[in-house]
Amino acid sequence: METGVRIAIGMAIIGVALGFASIRIKYLVELALRGRRDPERFTNMFTRVNAHNVKVLGQKKLLQWTLPGTLHALTFWGFLIVQITLIESIGEIFDREFELPVVGDHAWLGFIQDLFFTLVTIALVGFMIIRLRTRPKKLERRSRFYGSHLGAAYFILFMIFNVIWTVALARGARGALGTLPYEPHQWAFVSNGIGILLQDLSTSALHRIEDTALLMHVAVVFGFLLIVLHSKHMHIFTSPLNVLFGRQPIALGALRPLEIDMENMTEETSFGAGKVEDFSWKNILDMYTCTECGRCQSVCPAWNTGKTLNPKFIITASRDHLFEKAPYLLGQKEWDPNAPGADDPEHVMNKQLVGDVHLDESIFACTTCGACVYECPVDIEHVDQIIDMRRYAVMMESRFPSEAGLMLRNLESSGNPWGEASGKRLDWTKGLEDDIVVMNGRIPADVEYLYWVGCAGAFDDRAKKSVRAFAEIMIAADVSFAILGTQESCTGDPARRIGNEYLFQEIAKTNIEQLHGKGVRKIVASCPHCFNTIAREYPQLGGNFEVIHHSELLARLIDEGKITPNKTIIANVAYHDPCYLARHNDVIEQPRHVIESIPGVVAREAHRCGKKTFCCGAGGARMWMEESTGKRVNIERTEELLETNPDIVSTGCPYCLIMLDDGQKELVAQGKSREGIKIMDVAQVLRDAMDISGFERPAQPVAVPRGDEA
Repeated sequence: METGVRIAIGMAIIGVALGFASIRIKYLVELALRGRRDPERFTNMFTRVNAHNVKVLGQKKLLQWTLPGTLHALTFWGFLIVQITLIESIGEIFDREFELPVVGDHAWLGFIQDLFFTLVTIALVGFMIIRLRTRPKKLERRSRFYGSHLGAAYFILFMIFNVIWTVALARGARGALGTLPYEPHQWAFVSNGIGILLQDLSTSALHRIEDTALLMHVAVVFGFLLIVLHSKHMHIFTSPLNVLFGRQPIALGALRPLEIDMENMTEETSFGAGKVEDFSWKNILDMYTCTECGRCQSVCPAWNTGKTLNPKFIITASRDHLFEKAPYLLGQKEWDPNAPGADDPEHVMNKQLVGDVHLDESIFACTTCGACVYECPVDIEHVDQIIDMRRYAVMMESRFPSEAGLMLRNLESSGNPWGEASGKRLDWTKGLEDDIVVMNGRIPADVEYLYWVGCAGAFDDRAKKSVRAFAEIMIAADVSFAILGTQESCTGDPARRIGNEYLFQEIAKTNIEQLHGKGVRKIVASCPHCFNTIAREYPQLGGNFEVIHHSELLARLIDEGKITPNKTIIANVAYHDPCYLARHNDVIEQPRHVIESIPGVVAREAHRCGKKTFCCGAGGARMWMEESTGKRVNIERTEELLETNPDIVSTGCPYCLIMLDDGQKELVAQGKSREGIKIMDVAQVLRDAMDISGFERPAQPVAVPRGDEA
């Protein structure tokens, strides 16, 4: 092939592909910019870049799944190497003997390139075997370029293989012609090997093979570019950006605050996401980035217990609706609400985000446990989108489950979701009145901590035992602390999680003002939801305090020798990680350290633990909503914990304590669990292992037979 012809064909392929690609990229960028501004995404760039390097270049999250993660990592790194060979290939269109400046003739470059050709090929075979063995039953989705979702996956594997073999063949022809730049050639073992196979062909034949393979390689790569930009494989380009602009360093923790100015509301004022364009540009980038791998749905407590909520479909359904609505959002089509037929409820411009695109039941089934966000390999923030849709439904349309209405009214009238009188907040302190400081004015100078008891600890009989146990330990350890007593109020967590951001902010501002007025600096909380709200979300409203969870303080006191568990407890203890403690705030080892410090205890782990813990079902304000569909989440989790054959199931959250206790009782009634298994907070287990006298408290068994000995 003449050089001029080769150049003309090559440049035509590249030019046409880049032209269509630029049109598609412009469309995607303009569509994303129709979303809400989100300036916080451009803060802490050093931290963001570091997270990007670890998660994207290092493939950290994908490597959680050993075999598929390794195969994907090899393919990803191979993709980066192929970009080097693509530069070489484009150079070869102009000059058959082209080599990269400075490094182009080094043997190590040829070796690395050929090594990754081999590794990617092995990865492709591995992917094929996995797909043929598991045959994933995912939602069939039609694509503009190729058929069903399942067919698309095989087609992509085929295209990646085409990228590899075409460049390998072109390099092999160069090897046979003696123009392969790497010295010695043997280091480029694949290219050199193919060259040996082709060495008996004539020079003209080798030139034809080289030119054909070269142009095929360029056509496949740039054709692949167009396919990627029109499919779920767009994540190849968007996932690095999605990770870079994700929530760093804690992907969960705090929800995005809303700016609420009730005095200047107009008819145009809207809160939350009622339309797809109400999402932020980052939420839209999430939609572009979803790979539909299904890892989010595989860990979702709602989906895995038969609810309609599927976090993957939350993202993909919003994306489909966005693309359907795009011509109107971008001005390509005009929308006249008064035109004939404009009132058609099936018209895309009349579809409601909550109700038409997503079921109310799905949106309110979320426990906000964050498992979907943690598992997602490309840092999609499913919970943020769900909460934004809840905010619109609750604040703009007053739509929410009926049981949640009672909880919200209780928060407004009584300052707690139970609706109890504030005077009952001190009931758990009976017998400890002389040892506990109840603050009336500013916190005393000699008091180190404000103990935030929480509504559950104050009003639920089971949780009362845990806060009392913790208080007794602090007293015994001579830790100076005080409580607010009747002046304490709910942190507002249930209101924010259900979607009533206005009520949350009113509660939070009142609490922050009170804490500042009392000079509070350090807070210890027993409830992870209180802990997360005060530590992560109050700073959004000007409330900056040093906050720790009670298990962290207990672990520290043990390490400092201020408390010593000197009673033996012969028991298997399974610890349940609360989502808002482990996954949202990375408090994992401290409660385990407390349990393992107790003589006689044998620690047992559920198969889902730590940051991979399975929710108890109470988060996201689900504590006050009934489960009418599928299996109860707390039953699912309790059964998992019982598989460890425990005598005690311990946790560090009053919500979890209540849900697991209810689950154990129900399973006993069904004959699926044995009686006598105790559900206890870590503070209760530790308290029973300490020789503390002088407190009036219900008798607790010190030693119980292990389940494997009973």
